Amino acid sequence: MEVKPQTVAHGFKEEGIVEAALDRSVYSMVSGEIISLPVKEGRHVSAGDLLARLDSRDLEYQLAQLTAQRNSLAGQELKSNRETGQQVDQQQLAVEEAKRQLAKSENDYHRVKFLYDSGAVAGTELEAAENTVKQWQNNLARQESKLGYLQEEAGSGGAVAGGSTADRQYYQGMIDAVEAQIKQVEEQIANCRITAPVDGVVLELDARQGMVVSPQVPLMKLAGTGGCEINAYVLTEDVLPVKEGMPVTITQKRKDGDYRFQGIVQAIAPAAVEKVSALGLVERRVKVTIQPKGKPPELRPGYALDVQFTVLKQQNRLAVPKTCVFPYAGGDALWVVRDGRAVIQKVKKGMETDELLVIEQGLRNGDKVVKNPQLEGLKEGKRIIVAA
Repeated sequence: MEVKPQTVAHGFKEEGIVEAALDRSVYSMVSGEIISLPVKEGRHVSAGDLLARLDSRDLEYQLAQLTAQRNSLAGQELKSNRETGQQVDQQQLAVEEAKRQLAKSENDYHRVKFLYDSGAVAGTELEAAENTVKQWQNNLARQESKLGYLQEEAGSGGAVAGGSTADRQYYQGMIDAVEAQIKQVEEQIANCRITAPVDGVVLELDARQGMVVSPQVPLMKLAGTGGCEINAYVLTEDVLPVKEGMPVTITQKRKDGDYRFQGIVQAIAPAAVEKVSALGLVERRVKVTIQPKGKPPELRPGYALDVQFTVLKQQNRLAVPKTCVFPYAGGDALWVVRDGRAVIQKVKKGMETDELLVIEQGLRNGDKVVKNPQLEGLKEGKRIIVAA
């Protein structure tokens, strides 16, 4: 063969699987029995469409009980408020009565003192009248103090609707606790309606009507309608030269002829995962995500494609088939034809691919190389006839 400059590329091929660019696994947020399942595999749905509905009757019973409990507490609070208002009213009457009795005892005292000064009554009567005044003064002070306490407990001005501070805090705390339970049950009832999180197509429908599900079990998968991507799992020893933005060639095998189109490496996973090869070997591979470019053929989730990665390319290089080169004198050599005769030419190897080997030193453009160094009778000086 005549050696001429050419472009030499090194790469490898992996299988790529088409996946939706946006897909979601659908789970139930609560446990329960599926009583309605209005979707089937392959059906297109919009975000918010009903996918499944769980039996929520027990939760609705709980909600009714909690609502009744909240109303009962509100009624008890209202009754307590009224009782507190009545206590304030009664105590105000007691204060007014103490004031009336104090005024009466003071009038009696002034009358007895006048008689005492006139010598009409003894000192013991004056002393008794004075003690009666003091008693009613102390009684009024006690009644006013009790009224102030009740008014403080009842709130501003002792309003009837206010109730006591302690009672208000007690009932408000109880009502708040029930309200929190009501919100929780209402949220659980809402979660019994499982809706589509995105626009997409229903895939891998594992749910069935009548099935009892739990929050850990996926019901179905939605493949988003926002395009697709191709995922290839590359061996760890091959993935190092693969970079984001690198172009790749993708082949879709068809009966009417293979279809090739281009793609771009969009993302490289930060860690490897274990994959089992076709031969049953456990291998460490890295997920590489590829975005198709231009006008790719119709691609659907699950399609298998061939992805050709070109990780190294050299242009204008002299290269020969790898089978041409053989070990010689502690190095490498190949047979060339010089002046019509076979000559062993020592060479320095460069980049190699699955088939070609770049020759860095030892060859010139236009040199003719013997492709099979194992030809019978081949030796140095042997005359070689090169076919036209």
